[in-house]
Amino acid sequence: MKKSIILFSVIGVWVAGACVGRSNTPQQASAVHRAEATHAVLKVKGACDMCKARIEKASKNVEGVTGAAWNRETQTLHFQYHTSETSVDTLSKAIAKTGHDTEKDKAPDDVYAALPGCCRYR
Repeated sequence: MKKSIILFSVIGVWVAGACVGRSNTPQQASAVHRAEATHAVLKVKGACDMCKARIEKASKNVEGVTGAAWNRETQTLHFQYHTSETSVDTLSKAIAKTGHDTEKDKAPDDVYAALPGCCRYR
C-alpha cells in the first residue's frame, strides 16, 4: 500500500511538472494565431448593400480569412488573413466567382449578368 501511494505521488509530480510552462490554452493559441494575421486591401467593384453582404460573405468563406469589410464609397475591401492558409489571389478569385470584379480578376459575364439589377456596376 505504501509503495502504491509513493508511486502515484511520483507519477503525479512528474505529470504536473511536464504540464508547467506549456502555453496550450485556447486564449494563448488564439493570440498567437491573431498575431500572424496580415492586413491587405483589394479593390472590389460593387454598387449597394447587397453587394457589400455578398463580397464580405465570399471573403469570410475563404479559409484563412479572419475578417473582411467592404467600403462602397471607396470600392475597397479591407481584410485580415493568414498567409500560411490563403493568399490575396485566392481571395480575389473567390470574390470574382460571386460576380464582382476585383483589381486582379474579372467576374464571369454570366455570373455578373445574374446579379440583381441594383448590383450591376459595369
